[in-house]
Amino acid sequence: MQMACKEDPDKLYFSDNINDIIKFYYCFNDASELIKWSRSRPSAEINIVEKEGDSEIIFIVPTPDIKDKLTINLLESIKDFHTILVESKGKDFNYARSVNKGVAIALKYNPRWIIISNNDIIIRDDMKKLYLKLLNIDNKKVNSVIGAGGPHAFKLCKFTFLSNLLFLSKFKQKFDILKKFNVKFYFYQYKKFFDIICKSLLCAKNIAFFGEFLIISPYYILRNNGILFDETYINGVEDHDVFLNILSLSSYKPIHFNIEHLHGRTLENNDKRYLRNYINIIYLNYKIENNIIKINKNKIIL
Repeated sequence: MQMACKEDPDKLYFSDNINDIIKFYYCFNDASELIKWSRSRPSAEINIVEKEGDSEIIFIVPTPDIKDKLTINLLESIKDFHTILVESKGKDFNYARSVNKGVAIALKYNPRWIIISNNDIIIRDDMKKLYLKLLNIDNKKVNSVIGAGGPHAFKLCKFTFLSNLLFLSKFKQKFDILKKFNVKFYFYQYKKFFDIICKSLLCAKNIAFFGEFLIISPYYILRNNGILFDETYINGVEDHDVFLNILSLSSYKPIHFNIEHLHGRTLENNDKRYLRNYINIIYLNYKIENNIIKINKNKIIL
């Protein structure tokens, strides 16, 4: 792969300097080159620890440290269930790869449901209630169970003249990156002011949780060759990819269950992380443009 810059893109991408991260995107001529770089990245070491329990529902918990406070607190809440802890950290950590390693082990137990939970989740409800509800849902017909009755929305949008104008005037450097890679689609959650500049293609409302506490049928994973997440993504958007696929198949059930997500406690939320996440948005656009991800234009209220 011929680079358009002389500097090491790996060092630029993981730099603490915003300008270096911006420069990273100019190392590539197009999305295909960027995707090749992402796929060529090495894998961080992965350590698997299993906790015995009821294997009809198996939890997979990716964590940087199985002994950290967040993980220990979560384990106390799910102590009755078989849990696969996937410990990995460092520059080459890849969330999708960690989850897929855990999924491969979970499938050996032939569970009814698999739950992939961030380690920064606090369960505020009775796990027995969730257990009984899940056992009454046909996992051969339903691909995923989505948390309903929450305050969140997910919108997939297409850039419009108004949104272009906003990005050009306030975020020119960032918009130039999106423009370079011909990004046409973007998504947002929580921020209602985007409604006025968003040409909505798909909207799901009243979401309580999905990616951070993902309840998935093993049959859905098996139909996808035993792979849940696309490992080309780098710690972001892989769950939105699955979410779009689940919605396009119209095979999901809403469920009411109370959890709290401590956003950004494991991977920080800051400008550097958001800018690094552009590689994932570019890849999502590539998959939509090439009809790898299919979009059903509709409105969903959970």
